[in-house]
Amino acid sequence: MKKWIIPLSVLCVIFIFFTLSDESRIVFAQGEQINEQIEFVYRDKIFLYNLNENIKESSIFEIDYEINKYKRFNSKEDRKKLLNYMIESGFSCNIAVNYLFPNIDKKISEIEKNIGKKAQNAKMTIKRNTEQVFFIKKEQVGKRLNKVKLYHNIVEAYLNDNELIFNLPIDYIEPQIKSSDFEKYTHLRADFSTDISRSSNDRKHNIKNALESINMVELAPFAVFSFNKTVGRRTSENGYRTAKIIVNNEFVDGVGGGVCQVSTTLYNSALLAGLEILEANKHSKQISYVKYGFDAMVNYGSSDLRFKNNTNEKIIIVTNFSSTRARIRIYGEALKETSYKLVNEIVSITEPIVEVRQDLAEEYQDKVIYEDEYFYLKNAYRGMEIKSYREIYRSGKLEKRELLRFDKYKVQNGVKIYGTKKRAEFDCTLNDTSVGVMSLFG
Repeated sequence: MKKWIIPLSVLCVIFIFFTLSDESRIVFAQGEQINEQIEFVYRDKIFLYNLNENIKESSIFEIDYEINKYKRFNSKEDRKKLLNYMIESGFSCNIAVNYLFPNIDKKISEIEKNIGKKAQNAKMTIKRNTEQVFFIKKEQVGKRLNKVKLYHNIVEAYLNDNELIFNLPIDYIEPQIKSSDFEKYTHLRADFSTDISRSSNDRKHNIKNALESINMVELAPFAVFSFNKTVGRRTSENGYRTAKIIVNNEFVDGVGGGVCQVSTTLYNSALLAGLEILEANKHSKQISYVKYGFDAMVNYGSSDLRFKNNTNEKIIIVTNFSSTRARIRIYGEALKETSYKLVNEIVSITEPIVEVRQDLAEEYQDKVIYEDEYFYLKNAYRGMEIKSYREIYRSGKLEKRELLRFDKYKVQNGVKIYGTKKRAEFDCTLNDTSVGVMSLFG
């Protein structure tokens, strides 16, 4: 019997061959090593996938015999045949690519997290008592990797022997709320203020109270604003104090005095904003804090200020109070080339007759005593006829003159009462010069 002598080197080769994995034995048998690399590019970032680092048997796909006849990690030609066969057999690009390139789905998920970004809606912050009211933070467009398209591109490039270098396909996600959504109704349309510096503290309190009631009120397109409904009843229960109001052409004390100055300020701001006025009423006498013909008297239950938002966007009323001014701004759709101007025309003036009397019966000594003092027992007011207009300008040119009101005020004669007593006269001469000298120098 012959003795077989097997060299140690041959035994080592046989041992290695049988201990290697299937894929390694294939590579060893062929003398060819598959080391494909895929390069993903996004802007200045490069992401690499290396096949050798991820070779392993798959256990997640049910592959029939026909597919198994092409070895995954064999020659490039076999891999192409396998990929083509899988696509023709109805496998998705996603499954086919992951079978050919194990763990590539993990690499793509890492890339997606690295470059993906959620869309962020625009936000608006409101600061009521500042010159700039609306602060808008712009939206951020989101982005995500289009994995379906990327897998398709990999299949197409591999089958056509193209370079495995891919610019990542990105889908951009538009935010639901954009800054333009806020900007379309935050343009300043009108800014009007009136002087309250000479008002009493109680009157200023009422003005502030009413201003706060309409501050940041929003009016939808074609909706109607009512001053009385918005501000409510002017009662002490609602925080209003007693101040001067006009009743029958005279100033008398009444709860809520000063609120008409707020309605008047709002009326003028609404006119300058180009809004449609539905109701605005004059006082029984002329008032001094606004141009004649542009006041708006309100009285709960009988006289209101109403206007309509005749624009395509909502409007926002912004009020400000200081010790000297009541200010109302209206924001909304941009006026663009349109502007408004308020003008009045005094049609006629009738001067009142003032009857002068002396307080001979001394009835009014609590008000006048001396002949150089007087007071009005009855105030005198001019009779007037006034037309008020809103002029509409386009690109600086007058396009239309709109008659708003034709107000008529009856003349009111007055009565002026003087005192009757003479004031004492003081003699400043010195009768005794020597005494005077002594008092000065002694």
